[in-house]
Amino acid sequence: MSAWHWAGLFAAGGCGVCLRFALALKVDRWAEATLPHVGTLVVNLLGCLTIGVLAPLLSQGPGRAIVVAGLLGGFTTYSTFALVTVELAGAARWTPLAWQLALHVGGGALMVTLGSWLAGRFVTP
Repeated sequence: MSAWHWAGLFAAGGCGVCLRFALALKVDRWAEATLPHVGTLVVNLLGCLTIGVLAPLLSQGPGRAIVVAGLLGGFTTYSTFALVTVELAGAARWTPLAWQLALHVGGGALMVTLGSWLAGRFVTP
């Protein structure tokens, strides 16, 4: 990819992050008494819907990478994880699918636990 494509990824990722933060904050403020952190759920579900619509419509190449990896990757990496899950299931690649699910969900929770433990052990408040 050229420098322009990398710059496009960078800019789109930044836009996605700003959109995620603003939307999650707005939803959290609106629904904080009912369901805390629902903004994250809304962002993840909206990202999944958007990637589901756009991925089949965009041809392979830098433009698709900028939208899918940049904008939606900045908005939510969960949408990319969901796309990989659907693609593996659609191709009946059950073993890689099982590994993806186990490592993303279980591994992610384990890394958060490990990170919290490390912070508590080596960082003084």
